Amino acid sequence: MNVLIISPISIRRKRAGGAENYLYEIINRVKDQKTLVLTSYNETGVYRDSNYLEYAITQHEFFFPIALIKFIRFFRSYDIIIENISKFPTVWPLILSKLLLKPLIVIVHHIHGKTLFKELPPIIALLMYVYEKLSLKLYSLFVTHVIAVSESTKEELIKLGFPEHKISVIHPAYNPRLGMCCSSALDKEPLLVVYVGRVKKYKRLEHLVKAIEIVRQRIPSVKCIIAGKGDKEVYMKLRDIIKKSGLESSITIIGEVSEKEKCELLRRASVFVNPSMKEGFSISTLEAQACGTPVVGYEIPGLVNCVKNNVTGLLVTDGDYRELAKAILRILMDEKLRLEMSKNAMMWAQSFYWDLSSKKLSDLLARLSRRR
Repeated sequence: MNVLIISPISIRRKRAGGAENYLYEIINRVKDQKTLVLTSYNETGVYRDSNYLEYAITQHEFFFPIALIKFIRFFRSYDIIIENISKFPTVWPLILSKLLLKPLIVIVHHIHGKTLFKELPPIIALLMYVYEKLSLKLYSLFVTHVIAVSESTKEELIKLGFPEHKISVIHPAYNPRLGMCCSSALDKEPLLVVYVGRVKKYKRLEHLVKAIEIVRQRIPSVKCIIAGKGDKEVYMKLRDIIKKSGLESSITIIGEVSEKEKCELLRRASVFVNPSMKEGFSISTLEAQACGTPVVGYEIPGLVNCVKNNVTGLLVTDGDYRELAKAILRILMDEKLRLEMSKNAMMWAQSFYWDLSSKKLSDLLARLSRRR
C-alpha cells in the first residue's frame, strides 16, 4: 500500500513543532507501507531518515498549496492520502482526493479557535477563525477518516459535525531517550519550577510569573526557569514583567534549549507548570511526567487528557493564576505528595509510546485499504 502525506512544514525546519514531530515519529515506525511526505523546506529535493522519506516541493511554505497542484501526478500513484494539519487546512488535498477518488485521512492536532485572538491582530484573527471553522466544516462532509491527538480534540471535531465513527484518537508520545532523565522527587531540586515549550502569547507565561511572585512570599528561595523556542516579542514582554515585579533573582529566561539541556531541566525540576489557554495534547507536559516531574496547569482541553489530576499533577480553574500559585506551593511544600506524584507521573507517561501510536496508524491504513 502506497501512502502520500501532505505536511506543509518539514521536520527539518527550525519552526517545526509538535505536529511535525508527531508525523515524523509515527511514520518512521510504519512498516510494510510505502510512504512519501510532500512538504516545504529551504532546499527542494528528497530527504530520508530511516523509514521517513520526504520530498520538499517548494522552498516557501506560503506557496506550498500552489506547488501541490503541480505535483498532482504523485496523487495518482498512491492509494491513500494523509493531510497533516499543523496550522490550518489547505483544502487542496481534500479537493484532489475527491477528483482522483482517493481515501483522505486528516490529522488534527488542535483547533485554534479563540486562541487566534490572543496571537493575531483582531481583523486577521477573525478571518482565520472563520476560515478554520468553514474549512473544517467542509472536511466533515467529505473526509474519509480523522486522526485526533486527544479526546478533547475529538470532542471539538464532533461539535463541528464530524461523525464520531470516522474519528480515531492516536496519542502522541515522548522521546524514549528521556527515560535516562527519570528521577524521583528525592533526587530533584526541591524549590525549582520550570516551563519548557513554545513561548507564545496563548501559552500565558505571564500567569506563571504572577504565580511565582505569590509563591515567593511563602518560599523566598524559590527558583523558576522558562525555556523554549518562541517569539521575541513575548520574551521581551516577559522580561519586562519580571523586572517590574522585582523577580530577576527568582526567574531565569534561557530561550531555546537542546534536547540534552531540556532533559537536564526536566530531571532537576520539582514542578513543571503549563499555563496555556489550550493544547492539542502537550508533548512537553508528557515529557515532564516521563522525567518524574509533577505538573501544575489549568483545566483546559488537551491538558486534561495529558495530566491525571491529583495523581500526576494538579489542574486548577482556567485563568486563575492565584490557584496556580496555590497548586505550586502545595507540591513544593509537601515532600510526600511530591514523591508520590513523581512516581505516578513516570508510570503514567510509560503508557504513551510511539510504537503503539504507529501501530494504530498502520491498523487504520490496513482497515481503510480493505474497505477500498
